[in-house]
Amino acid sequence: MGKKQLKNQLPLDFSSRGDRIVLHLGQVPSQQAAEQLFEGLVQGRWMLEPAGEVADISSAQVIVRHMGHKLPYPETIKIAQLHDVEASFTGFSAIYRQKGWIFINARSEANERCYQTYLLAASLGLYPSYSSAEALAARAEHLVFETLLPAKDVQSFFYEGITKIPAFLAADIADFFKVPFPMVLKRALQLGIVSDEQYRNFMTVTPIASTKPSELFITQEGSMEDLESQLFGQDEDF
Repeated sequence: MGKKQLKNQLPLDFSSRGDRIVLHLGQVPSQQAAEQLFEGLVQGRWMLEPAGEVADISSAQVIVRHMGHKLPYPETIKIAQLHDVEASFTGFSAIYRQKGWIFINARSEANERCYQTYLLAASLGLYPSYSSAEALAARAEHLVFETLLPAKDVQSFFYEGITKIPAFLAADIADFFKVPFPMVLKRALQLGIVSDEQYRNFMTVTPIASTKPSELFITQEGSMEDLESQLFGQDEDF
């Protein structure tokens, strides 16, 4: 019996399409590493499965459901956190054997992994409508910002006239949203919550987690660790 189509997915036939990278992340070294990794995968020089040898693998459906847009996603989307890759490697999304794949660096910081996973998941639902990688990345980022960085929540962290953000506060803000601090600032700038000058000043802050428990914020339910435990902490029948 065929799999039931998820309510926020539209049917799309990938049977006539070949394996290919959909969206690169990172700078040129990361993109070159992605091309080499994917070429090796397609040519059989290394294997994704069974999980645990070169990558932790899980389904991305919980992320697809969270974003909540009806997009022509592949029926199956998997996340591969790669272990033995260079530090310069960031990640990419791809179609491989008619499945959607999200490849990220397992050694990246937790908030970076969360943001990258959402961004690449969105790209797999959007790419049939975008011929330009730049336009695809921009639209995917917009969907992720809407999902992980609601305007009201971002507004709550930047009072009018704020001129300084301590390193520990930047870390708390990033952990609240589960995305890198610069992404919070980018969203705040797009929403007009901070000015260009504030944005430039705040971008110089390097988030450093406080050694003391913080009671500044009511945290969102769950955490990146909770998400990764849900994604990778138990066996699933893919």
